[in-house]
Amino acid sequence: MAPREILPLDGDTMSSTLTGVVNAGTTEPARPIGSGADTRRLVAPLVMFVLVAVGAGLPLIGNHIFYFWDDTAAVGVPVWHRIAGAVLHGDFPLLNLDMWRGGDFAAEASTGMWNPVTVAIAVLIYPIDNLAVGITIGKTLFMLIMSGGMYLLSRSYGVRRALSAVAGTVLPLAGYSFFMDATSWVNALMLTAFTPWVWWTARLAVHRGRSLGWLVLSGYLAVSLGNPYGLVSTAVVILAVIVEAWVAGRRRKIIGLAAAGLAILLLNVMTYLPLLLTSSLGYRVGSQTYNDGVLKPSLTNLLELSTPSTQPEITSFSAAYLTVPVMYLVWFVLPSVPWLRWRTWRSAIGLYMFAGVFLLLMLGPSQIWMFRWPLRLIDFLWLAVVLAWVMLADRGFERSRWRLRMAVSAAIVALGAYLAWGERPQLVGPHVYGAVAVLLLVWLLVRFGPNGRAGFLVLTVGSLLVLGLQVLWFPANHSVTDYRFPTSARLLQQRFAKYPGTVVQVASLVSGDLADRSPNRNYEDMLFGSMYSVAGVESTTGYSGIGFTRFDSAQCMAYEGNTCPQAWPALWQHPPGYRVPLVDLLRGRTVVVQNALVDTRSEPAPPGWRRAPALETSGLATVWTRDQPPQWSHGRLSYASDGVQVVDDHMLGTVDEQLTYTLPGSDTAALTFARLAWPGYRATVNGRAVRTEIGPAGLLVVDLPAGVRTGEVALSWRPPGSTVSAAAFGIGALLTLGLVLVPIVGRRRSRFRRESTA
Repeated sequence: MAPREILPLDGDTMSSTLTGVVNAGTTEPARPIGSGADTRRLVAPLVMFVLVAVGAGLPLIGNHIFYFWDDTAAVGVPVWHRIAGAVLHGDFPLLNLDMWRGGDFAAEASTGMWNPVTVAIAVLIYPIDNLAVGITIGKTLFMLIMSGGMYLLSRSYGVRRALSAVAGTVLPLAGYSFFMDATSWVNALMLTAFTPWVWWTARLAVHRGRSLGWLVLSGYLAVSLGNPYGLVSTAVVILAVIVEAWVAGRRRKIIGLAAAGLAILLLNVMTYLPLLLTSSLGYRVGSQTYNDGVLKPSLTNLLELSTPSTQPEITSFSAAYLTVPVMYLVWFVLPSVPWLRWRTWRSAIGLYMFAGVFLLLMLGPSQIWMFRWPLRLIDFLWLAVVLAWVMLADRGFERSRWRLRMAVSAAIVALGAYLAWGERPQLVGPHVYGAVAVLLLVWLLVRFGPNGRAGFLVLTVGSLLVLGLQVLWFPANHSVTDYRFPTSARLLQQRFAKYPGTVVQVASLVSGDLADRSPNRNYEDMLFGSMYSVAGVESTTGYSGIGFTRFDSAQCMAYEGNTCPQAWPALWQHPPGYRVPLVDLLRGRTVVVQNALVDTRSEPAPPGWRRAPALETSGLATVWTRDQPPQWSHGRLSYASDGVQVVDDHMLGTVDEQLTYTLPGSDTAALTFARLAWPGYRATVNGRAVRTEIGPAGLLVVDLPAGVRTGEVALSWRPPGSTVSAAAFGIGALLTLGLVLVPIVGRRRSRFRRESTA
C-alpha cells in the first residue's frame, strides 16, 4: 500500500458538500448534509465520549470519593464552591478575608477564576450538595474536553476517525492523568484538557486559513487556568507549529502565530502578575533550581509505559515509590512497536519537537525556578506519543515475519513486567495478570489490525478492561493525602454552625488520633485545608499554595493548615508593642485545640475566655470561646494605639473598610486590622494616602498621620499590578481583534477587486 501523505483536515467540522474527504486513502463522493454518511461521521467520536465517561466511572465502584482526594478536597472544591457562590450572587471573589492565608485568589493564580469554562462548571455543580458527586461531574467534563481536543488534533494530522477516537479515549485514561491529576491536581487535568485544542486551532490557522482568534481563545483557556505549566505548554505548541509552518513553506503564517502567542500572554498578565508581586511574602520567595529527586522519573521508567501494574520507584512525598501507575500510558504502544510501518513526515516535525522538549524537561532537575516536580510534564509527552502512534498505526501493521514480531512483542511485555516486579516485588499477582492480559490483547490487535471496527473495539474496550484491573489493584492514590472529609456541604454547615465568630484552630492531621480518619468523628469539631469555607465559617485554618510567611511562622502553620503544639501558647503571647495577645489581634472568638496535639483540658481558662464543653462533640478537641465578642463588631479593626478613639468602623462590601477616629494631641498612632497584609492595599486618611505596614503575624497595620485630630480612614484593596494588568489586557484584546478583522477585511477587498475587474 502506498504511503499516505498527511493532509491537514479541519477535524469533522468540514462541510460534507466538499468534493470529497480523505478516508483510508480513497476519495469519497460528497453527500448532502443530513445523510446517513453524515450521521456515521459522528459514530466514532460519540462512542469515544461514552467510553471515556465509562472509564471515568470505573473507580467509583470501589471508591466513591476517588475524585474527592488530596488537594482537590482540601482546596479545589472549597475554591470552586466559593467562586461559584460569589458569582451567583453577583460578586467576583479576588480576595476572601474570611479564608485568611488561603483567601487571596488573585495571588494564588491556580484557582482558575479567570477561566470562563472553569467558572461555568463550578456554577453548574454548585447546587449539588454531595461535594464528591459534584467534583466527579466537573472532572469528567474536563476529561471529555480533553478527549474531544485529542480527537480533533489527530484528525488534523490525517488520522482516520476510528483511530482518532482511540487517541481521544486513551489520553484521559492514561496513568498519570487519571490516577494523579484527576484524583488530586484538578488544575493539571484542566490544562491537559485544553492543550490539544491549542494545538488543533494553531494547525487550523496555518493549514486551513482559519482565524487566529480561535488560537487566542484556546490559548487563553489553557493559560488562564493559572497553572504556570500552561504558559510552557502553550508556548511550546505555538513554537512547534511555527517550525511546522516554516518546513511546510507557509512562512507568512509565522508572524500571525507569533502575534497570537503575544496576545495570549498579554491577556493573561492579570492571571500571573499578582502571584509574582506577592510571592516574596510566602514560600515561593527565592525559588531556585535544584534536584532533590522528588517526582523525577528516569528513562528506565519510560519502559513501563505499557505495563499496567507499575508502581514506579520515583520519590514521592512520603515514600520512595508511587502507589499508582503514573508511568502507564496504554497497553498497546510499546508491544506494537515491531508491527508499525515506520516512517517520518516533514509535516509532523512540530510533533517531534514538542515531544523532545517535554522529554528533556521531564528528565531535568526536580525544580527550575517556580516549576517543580517534572513528572507533572508527562501528560504532554504522552499526548505526543499517542498522536505519533495513531499516525503510524493509521497505515496498518506489517505482516511479514510475524513469528519474530510476536516474539519481540512478548519480550517487550515481559521486560515491562520484570521492571515493575523489580520495583515492587510483592505485587507478583498484578504483574503476572497484567502481562497476560496485555499479551492477549496484543494478539487480538495483531489478529484484527488497528483499523476497522474489530481493531477499534480491541484498542478501546481493551483499554477499559485494563483500567478496570488497575482500579481493582490501585483503588486510591495513597502517595498523597486522603482527607476523607464529609461529602455533604449542608452537613458541614449544620455541624459547624455551633462556632461563633472567627475560629482559630490548633491541630494537625499527622497526630495519632487522625491517622485513621473517619468523617463521622474526626471532622465533627475540626476541619483542615480550606473546608471551613464550605462550612460557612471564618477560620485562620486554610490551604495555600503560596503561603504568608509571617503568619505561618506565628502559628507554625503548614500549607494545608496543620499547626504545631507551639501554636497554642503563641496565641496568648503579647506581640512587642501591644497590650493584647495575638488571639485578640486575630479577632478570634473560638479556639479549637486538638487534644492529641496539645492537651489543654486541665489548663486554666485564659483571661476573658472559657471552655465550652457543649461544643466538644467528638472528644478529640477542646473548644475555648471568648466571654465577650471583640470590639468594633462591624469591621475588622482589632487594635488601636493608645489615645485613638474609634468612632465607627464598618465594611464596605466584602473587602474594603471605612473607619472614623479621633486622636487628641499631635502624636502618631497606628491601627491594626484582622486581615493579612497582602500586596495591593491602599489606605487614606481624609483622602490623603498613608503608609501601610506588615504587623505581627503578617497583619495589616495602617499608620495614622500626626496632627490629624479627626480622621476618616478608607481602606481598599486591588490586586497588585492592576493597572499594568488592565493595560496589558486591553492591548491583548486589541491585538486579538486585529488578528480576527484584518484577514476578513483583506478577503473582502480581494473579492471587491475581483468583482470590479470582472
